[in-house]
Amino acid sequence: MPSYSPMKPNANSAAARARLPRSDRAATPPSAAERALRPVGYLLVALVWTVLGAIVLLLPAALPFALWSTNPDFSTQEFLTGGDVVPTVLFLVFAAVVLVPLLGYAYVALPLAAVPLAVLAWTYVGRSLLPRYSGERLSSTGWSRNVIGPPTLGPTALSLLPVRLTPWTRFWTELMLLGWRPGRRILYAGIPYGLASFLAAGWLFWPLGVVGVAVWAIVTGALVALSVALVVRAYRARVSGRRPAPRAVPGS
Repeated sequence: MPSYSPMKPNANSAAARARLPRSDRAATPPSAAERALRPVGYLLVALVWTVLGAIVLLLPAALPFALWSTNPDFSTQEFLTGGDVVPTVLFLVFAAVVLVPLLGYAYVALPLAAVPLAVLAWTYVGRSLLPRYSGERLSSTGWSRNVIGPPTLGPTALSLLPVRLTPWTRFWTELMLLGWRPGRRILYAGIPYGLASFLAAGWLFWPLGVVGVAVWAIVTGALVALSVALVVRAYRARVSGRRPAPRAVPGS
């Protein structure tokens, strides 16, 4: 009887790619189905990160809004001068030592962690529609133990890392890592921002005249500008002393 050799599997099939090592799978071009679906996938991811980015950017407005919504007649002047001196002083010390650094760090680190991911996702949406990117993967996933997030047994995944590095994608990736990898520089950058948020809430609910409002607005703006300058310094320090990038695995 004639004998037949077994059929060799297609090297480009999804099953064959799934058995490849991670580095080899990342180098394989996306399939036709992946190319067709990834604009929708990246669009959904971009919308999610855009909403999250908008939320964290609006966090500094939460304190004034909470004060106004819970008590429209709230006055910081009455709060500071109408009660006992000891509780007021203790609250101010607690705010200066704990709340200002903690909230300031959140106000800076969370936007750095979310907004760049939204920009990268929208970048991949555009690239997924361009023919010159059809034969390559657009993003990958990295793994690191030195990032914020809940405790895990293994490294934490960082998604949306660009496969093709350009000045645009490199800039937003470095900004994103500033938010996801906590450091003292970002903590220091958040302190003026946290102080500015408390000062803004204070003078917004203080019966000030035009001159007083202008002075406090200038002080608040100067503190925000100082935070921006410190973030720029932290970015330059990261780029000049770059740490190893997270280990990449195949993307889409």
